[in-house]
Amino acid sequence: MRAFIALLLATTPLPAAAQIISGNATALDGDAIDMTGQRIRLFGIDAPELGQKCARGGTNWDCGADAKRHLGLLLQTGEVKCSVRAQNAQGLAVGQCMIDERDLSEAMVAAGFAVAIENSPGDAPYLEVEQAVKTAKAGIWEGTFDRPSDWRKAHPQAGIAASASQRAQGVARSTRTSGAQVYRNAFGCAIKGNVSQRNGEYIYYLPGMKYYDGTRPERLFCTEEEAQAAGFRRSRGG
Repeated sequence: MRAFIALLLATTPLPAAAQIISGNATALDGDAIDMTGQRIRLFGIDAPELGQKCARGGTNWDCGADAKRHLGLLLQTGEVKCSVRAQNAQGLAVGQCMIDERDLSEAMVAAGFAVAIENSPGDAPYLEVEQAVKTAKAGIWEGTFDRPSDWRKAHPQAGIAASASQRAQGVARSTRTSGAQVYRNAFGCAIKGNVSQRNGEYIYYLPGMKYYDGTRPERLFCTEEEAQAAGFRRSRGG
């Protein structure tokens, strides 16, 4: 656990105007999502890893797979909006993600499919939720389990395999857009989609365009084809 907390403490904070990413998402595991090729780790929680088993009622169950399944069900309820708060040592964006007013990190802890972690000393925003669900013995708290950080330490090869599986999902998504120019930055897809406040037009901006830096994205895309398929047109501003 200490090693994992240390990893989080090594994250690089973003400027005050944190990047906002919105759109549909899929679950990579119980605490990470994919939004159009960009992977985001959910802020403040740690979920059982894919392949990890927990015990309840004298039998083992695939708590890692069930955590991913539960997050996937949550993601089906609406469009996700993430505020990217940091970047971890592996370059993965760490964000607080919401569907309407529902905090996905809090929802995963409340369902008993993730544990709360400290983001900095004394800052564990979901610890009270964890205490309540622990008392109720829901999800992983119904029986016994290894904390995800301890399980990763004991099964390093499983962690490598899970990362490879996640990368393969991203490669598959990119393959479907082969032949198109892909725009990415340190956080993922870099084409900014924005709805004009003046006339309601859906417009996208490529890196280097005149208004790119000053545009706050409402959607992000990796290719122009993706942006156009979503109903956005290219900015005429150059």
